[in-house]
Parts: sequence; C-alpha cells; structure tokens
Amino acid sequence: MLMSFTASSAAESFASWIDGSWRESDTRYPALNPATGQPFTNLEAASTRDVDIAVASAGAAFRKTRGVRPATRAGWCRSAAQALLASHEELAEVLSTEHGKPVAEARGEILFAVRGLEMAAESVLALSGESPQVEDPNKRVVVRREGLGVWAVITPWNFPVNIPVEYIGPALASGNAVVWKPAPTTAVVAAKFREILLAADFPQELLQLVITNEVEVAGHLVTHPEIVAVGFTGGSGTGRSIAKSAWDKKLLLELGGNSPIVVLGDADLEIAAAAISNAAFWNAGQVCSAAGKVLVAASCADELARLLAKRADDTVVGSPLDPDVTMGPVHLESGIARYERLIADARERGATVVTGGERIAEKDGFFFHPTVISSVGRDAAVFSEETFGPIASLTVFDDEEDMIAAANAGDFGLVGALFTTDLSKGFQIGERIDCGLVVVNDTTNYWEYSLPFGGAAGRHSGRGRLGGRWVIDEFSQVKTLAIDVR
Repeated sequence: MLMSFTASSAAESFASWIDGSWRESDTRYPALNPATGQPFTNLEAASTRDVDIAVASAGAAFRKTRGVRPATRAGWCRSAAQALLASHEELAEVLSTEHGKPVAEARGEILFAVRGLEMAAESVLALSGESPQVEDPNKRVVVRREGLGVWAVITPWNFPVNIPVEYIGPALASGNAVVWKPAPTTAVVAAKFREILLAADFPQELLQLVITNEVEVAGHLVTHPEIVAVGFTGGSGTGRSIAKSAWDKKLLLELGGNSPIVVLGDADLEIAAAAISNAAFWNAGQVCSAAGKVLVAASCADELARLLAKRADDTVVGSPLDPDVTMGPVHLESGIARYERLIADARERGATVVTGGERIAEKDGFFFHPTVISSVGRDAAVFSEETFGPIASLTVFDDEEDMIAAANAGDFGLVGALFTTDLSKGFQIGERIDCGLVVVNDTTNYWEYSLPFGGAAGRHSGRGRLGGRWVIDEFSQVKTLAIDVR
C-alpha cells in the first residue's frame, strides 16, 4: 500500500491509483537510487486487468463530466496547481532521490509544472467557438471544441513531474479523462504526485495512475478499445511502435532529438559556451532538446572547446541532495554504456576528448564526467545519434552553407540553435534550420508553456504540438451543431 516517503525512511511499496483507491499487486519490482545504485523501496506492478478497470473508471468519469463548462475545468487545473505548490518541497526530495537530478533542479521542475497547470486553465478559457454563415436560410450553425474521451498518457523518466503536467493539465482543461502510465523507474515520484493531487478539487477518477514495468501491460493500455487517443513522450523507436499499434487512435508524440547547434565565426563565444553548457550538462544532458551536434566555424573552434571544457570542469558532480552540487548521477546505468560506446567510436574516427569521457569510478552510483569532444567527424555515431547524456561534441566547418546542410542532416528535427551577433543572419539561417523550434543566442533547452513544442514534419521527432493554445487543439476535437430553426 502507499505510504509516506522520506529520503531516510522510504515506504515499503508504492502502488497504482485506480478507480478511487491504491491498488496492491502480487508483483513488485525495486526502485533504484541512481546516486547509490541500490534499491530504496518497491513498486506494485499493475496487471492488464488493472488497466481494464482504470480505463472503465476513467470512461465513466468522462461521461459524467462531459457537460462541464470550461470555466469549471479551468478551476480544476488551478486547484491542482495550488495542491502541487503546497507540497513542492516534499516532492522535490522524492524526485531528486529517485531521478538523480540536483534538488534545486527538482524544485525548479515542479514549480515549472505548477505554471503549466495554471497555463492550461488560462488556455482553455481563451478558446472561442464560431457561427459560420451557411447557404440554407433555415439553419444556424455553431462550431465548438470538445474533449475526445479517455487518453492513454505515457511519460518518460527525465522530467517525471513536468512532462506529465504537459499532458494532464490540457487534458483535464479540455474535457478529457486520462490513464497515466509513468516511466517505471520514476514511478515513486508519480505515486507521490498523484497523492498530492488528491487534495485538488476535481473529479478524481478523471486521472487514473497505472504503474508497471511490463511492456505487455503498457501495450494493452495503448491498444485498449476504449482509449481514443495516446500521448507519449520518449524515444523515437518506441514512438514508432506506438504509432503502428495505435494507428486507429489520435496520436500526440514528442520523440527524440539531436539538437544541431550552429556557432558562426562572429558569435559571442562566452554566450555560446554558457548556453551550450546548459544544453549539455543541465539534467546531466538527459533532455530531448539537449546539445546534439555542435557545428562550429573553424576560426573559433579551439576557443569554444576551451571555454566549454572549463565549464565542464567547474561542474560540481555529486549527491543530488547536496545543495552545492550542480550535476547529479545519470538516471540509468545503461546510459553510461551508451556514452562510452559513442565516445570510443568518436575517438576511433579521429576525435579528441578535451575533458571527461569516462565514468567517475570513485563514486558509488551512476556518475559520469561532464564531457567535451572536439574534431568530431560527420561519420561518428555521436554526430547523428541522440546522446541523452552530459556530452558536448564539436564538429568544425569552414563553410556556412555546409554547416546549415549538416544541421539539417539526419533523422531528427526537434530543437536547434544558432549563435551569431548578426541578427539578420539569425533570422535568415534560423528559418532554414529544419526543427520545430530554433533558438538564436540561447540554449536549446529554452521553452515556455505558452509556446508550441514539437518536431518538424517528416522527421523522427514526433507528431503534434505541446504548449499553449496549440496543445488545447490537440486534446480537443471540432464539433459542428447545425440547427433547423423552422
């Protein structure tokens, strides 16, 4: 059963919240602390039968609340924001312990999520309907938006509070119900977040929580006949699998990235180094918008590498609960094997590791040195793959057109960045980088809830848009009412 959490005394286990209660299971799996590599509690794994109950309960709640007005639904989101704000310090400790991010970053993530719930309330109130003119003089037509039904929302471990809010807030505001399956490795955070939301004023069955580490159970949720839409943030491979199996449902997919960062010869290198360091080392680089391939003009490549290496070396790596630490462990030990593979491959192809490049052996847990690699060839795997770790890799170019072509090469098109002191070039080149979001003279990690976020068409970075009024469009559908007035 669900119990309270402290870093020093964890609960015996944490469970799913289904049909109005915490649901125990015959199957448990351990939750790991990435700073120690050791289990600190257990999680109750839901079954396919639990999924059926959750979907049925969410469906009943959707039908019961279908006529609720937008102002009331906006109030639900504001109430959820207040509940989250009141408990954010407690939740930040849980998040830091289970995920591994520094507690200051954890606190910032939760407060950003509070703003997300508030923004969902504001966005739904800004929607308006239409009464288009028609040729039939006996008809009056109203076009409005309404909720779709029960959504399956599947979220990743890298932002286990903020990313769920990106879906849950707009879903509730738009008149939907949600069955939420969090990442299995941050399900303690999810259970505590769901517990906090029990204090919020909304029909609680509209938000079901299903915890599982079984692919079969997740697949059952995605393909369930009463699920009308699927929202997923995660890897591109999993996104493709979901799109194939849930082809008959509406899909909102936010997938992988390999953010191209173009640094022109006229760039302010101090600004560029600060922004790229944020993109590479914040959240230990475990961000879909993290620094991917840094494409730098030959005239400033050596100096940029030096500035980035200094920032990497100045990063304080350690226990995420230490307030002086600026980078904690990476979340999964399997990530370290991927970083080592990418770095070894780059070295074999002529790249130079300027700093870092290896696991921090003297620390327990999953710690990796912040890393800067220079002279990376375009044939290196790190140039084209999503790193998802604390690595900044630099590739040198002599020609601006070649840089732009390299920025657009590959499968991804989520976020890109450009550094230049010429704002005319900023606009002109920024418009030519094929990403859903391009940032000029700042980190690729820049985003606000009021902005649309998603991948460029024809790439492997997703489908649809999160953020602002655009996500409300995703979570609602157009309904046309034609009334004969005779």
